[in-house]
Parts: sequence; C-alpha cells; structure tokens
Amino acid sequence: MKIAIIGSGTSAIGFIEKMYESNIKDVRIDVFEQGENPFLRKPVGKGSIYGFGGAGTFSDGKLSISPEIGGEISKYLGVEVYRKYVKDALNLWTLNGKIDNIEKSAQLSDPRISKIADEFFKNNLSVVLSEFVHIGTDNLQKIIKELYKKYSEDEFHRFNFYFNKTVVDLQKEDGKIKLLFENEESTELYDKVIIATGRGGSRFIDYLLKKWRIPFTGTKVDLGVRYEVSHRVTKDITDVLYEFKVKYLSRTDDEVRTFCVNPQGFVSKETGNDFITVNGHSYVNRKSENTNFAILVTHSFTKPFDDPTTYGLSVIKLANKLAGEKGIIIQRYKDFTIGRRSTDSRISKSYITPTLDATPGDLNLVLPRRTATAIEEFIEALNTVIPGINNPGNFLYGVEAKFYSLKPNFEKPFKLPEVEIYVIGDASGYTRGIMQSTMSGMYVADEILKRGG
Repeated sequence: MKIAIIGSGTSAIGFIEKMYESNIKDVRIDVFEQGENPFLRKPVGKGSIYGFGGAGTFSDGKLSISPEIGGEISKYLGVEVYRKYVKDALNLWTLNGKIDNIEKSAQLSDPRISKIADEFFKNNLSVVLSEFVHIGTDNLQKIIKELYKKYSEDEFHRFNFYFNKTVVDLQKEDGKIKLLFENEESTELYDKVIIATGRGGSRFIDYLLKKWRIPFTGTKVDLGVRYEVSHRVTKDITDVLYEFKVKYLSRTDDEVRTFCVNPQGFVSKETGNDFITVNGHSYVNRKSENTNFAILVTHSFTKPFDDPTTYGLSVIKLANKLAGEKGIIIQRYKDFTIGRRSTDSRISKSYITPTLDATPGDLNLVLPRRTATAIEEFIEALNTVIPGINNPGNFLYGVEAKFYSLKPNFEKPFKLPEVEIYVIGDASGYTRGIMQSTMSGMYVADEILKRGG
C-alpha cells in the first residue's frame, strides 16, 4: 500500500504516529512538505507556518482537553470516539508523560471557575470552560524534533520525507492518484492520498472541491487584533482558567470572541507567502510582564460572494502596506477609540512595554467599521468583569486573522466521494487546533488499518 501525505503538521503527525505504532510493514508513506524539516526550520518567513510540525510548531503549545474547544470532533464522530483519541493525542504531545514541566488549568469542578463564569454571564458575556495542558512553545519544538527523528529512523523504513515540495494538483488515474508539484510532475501513483495542509492550504482544498464539483459548506473568516495588557490585570482569572475563552454578540449581531490567551506571553509575527499577521506565544521557561490575546470578529458571507479568504487577505495586506517593513501596526487603546494615529511618543506614554516591535499607526484605517466598532464594544463589555481591560495604555496589534477551510460533503468521515483521498486536520473544516487536528489524523489512520488498506 502506497500512501502520500500532503503536509506534515499536527494532523499528519497524528496519522503517522498510528501507522508507526501499528508495526504494519507492507506500507510506504511519502510525506510532501513545502517547508523544512524541524532541525532547519526557523520562525521567520514561510518557516513560521510551513515545515514539519505545521503552524502549531511555534504556537503557545496549549492543549485543550474539552471537546467544545478546537473543533467539532465530538459532534462529528461522537463523544466516545473523542474520549478515546483525546487520551492518545495527549500522550503523543507529552511524549507519554516524559514532558513534566507543564502547566495545567484548574479542574472544572473548582468552585473558583464557577464563580468566574457567573460574573461573565451576568454581564452578557458567554464563557466556554475547558481544561488545558500548556506545554509551551519551547517544549513543543523539542517534542516535534523528537517525533521527526523517531519517524525518519523507523526500523521498517516506511516513512519518506520530502521537504520544499509544493503540491499544486491531484489527478485520478485508473483508481490511483498522481501528485503534481509546483515545478515537476510525479511519476508515482498512490493508493491513497492524505491532505493535511492545514488552514494554510485552504485555497488548495477550494480548488479541488470546485474542480471535482464536490458540494461544500462554510464561507467565513475571523478578523481582528492581538490585544496586550499588563499581566496584573488578568492574573486573578488566568491563574485559575489559564485561558479565558469569551464570546459576545455585538449590537450588529456580530460574534466577537477571545482566542489564544497567553499569560505573561509575547506578541509575535506570523509570515505567510506574501503577507504578515500577528499572533501570540507563551513559554514555560520565559515570561513577560504582559498578557496577550486575540479579539476576533466573525465575518460570514452569502451569495453571490463565496471567497472569505480573499476578503481577509485584502484587509491583512492593507495593514502590511501601512505598517511598512515591520508589517504589523501597533496602537494604544485610547488612540483607537478616538480615531487617532498612535506615534512613538504616544506609545511611550503607556504604562506597559510592548513585547513586539511594530509600527505605530491607526487600525481604523484598516479594519472595516463594523469590525472596529465590535472590538471596542467587546473590550468595554469585558472590562465589566476584568477591570483594567479598557485601560487607555493597552495595545492593539493588527491584523490577526483566522481562516476556515470549506467543509466538504464527505462520503464518510474525512473521505472525499469516489476517490481514496482523505482531508484531515484544519484543512477538513472540522478542527481548529493541535489536539483535535491530531485526533482526526489518528482516526483516519485507524480506519484505514481496520480495513487492511
């Protein structure tokens, strides 16, 4: 059996891990990745997103245990399946307990959590509660290197990794599948292809679905900012929850939410092929005096428009243009609310120090009016529960975006109709994060192994 995997992020790693554990010998798995191997990969340029480990490599290493966060696996495959694979995924990302210097959120039964949730609900904010394990960006990179070493040194020589290879198309030939690369055509035919391209491969998925006329759902993009405050402002909550996932409905009925909270973390850049977005990280062994988190507004579209990715990229590229070579705009909250550009002088008046070197500017010139208004509304609402969230010296960085892959109408879980092609992880539209992405890859591998190919 010959299998090609396109991409080598967390979902691909989940798939490979199950194949590795199976000890099945009569299989050859070729992994094609447009980035580098983890020992050569750097968190700059396309290396921040592409390469073995995927976009998760330089994330904050937060593993959500609860099914409500990070995807829809429990709804799609059932609670029992979720329970099985969440244990497997957690064992994988902690190297079966070898990683011990990790941080954990309080148990959901902790009465302090109930009290915090009550305060949010009283103020018209919905909080999603979850238990987390935080392994940290530093630990995560070590784990990914160790996993790559394990697979590439497989005693049965089943796994072959090809880096700096970009797949641009797939062709069906006599019941097999051929891969077409950016500058060459493969002569290999594969029995099965696993697409594990992450959200960065959303355009590739869009192309295949439209080419083969496979029905799909989902046309949305999340746009917003990375918000930075003093750690003292959020400490009472993050010491208990670690991450507060809060949702709010704006006056125009737009959903606004927090995402990727990094207590004592650092704001960072994330570079795509031709654009730069903002993100945030937190480390186990390195701390700042600030907490950062994303504030995202969901933008959904209906006919005739069906390309939210292009819409999101146009906003991002406008911010990049205004920010110059640094690519990211920074603005004080006070300046944001009065529609005034921040300057170096105004930034220096803040009582906190920014953790990312960015260009002072005005995000009101970039974000759509509804988006900017919803963000301000949300910050003021959040301040009723977390006093100090609306301090005038807090910082907004832009733009942050979360793209969603279209959800294909699968023939069976993660399998495209009439062809042995599976779409796993964030590329499937059913996961949004390390844990559930990994679980989808594990599930598909197990299903293939059950059928004997």
